[in-house]
Amino acid sequence: MFGTALLIGLVILIVLMILNIIISKASSYSKYTIYIPAVIVFGIGLILLFISVTQNIVVSGLGLGGWGIACLFAGAVTAVATSIVDSGQHS
Repeated sequence: MFGTALLIGLVILIVLMILNIIISKASSYSKYTIYIPAVIVFGIGLILLFISVTQNIVVSGLGLGGWGIACLFAGAVTAVATSIVDSGQHS
């Protein structure tokens, strides 16, 4: 189960990074729009984690808690990587 959650988290992470590249090329440097996908995925992860406390739902061999943890991982890593890249572009 750990391997499945890690794989799903990495897939979400790659999709978010590609989306951040597209958004960063399309937006101006003074806006925080490039952080919005990471915040949305992090929020989805929290919602899935809270739902998994009350219900036992399994999607693609992984419970909602695993999906939530994968989304939290992907959102946090994407936010950190985006802030590092964003600070390098502004300096």
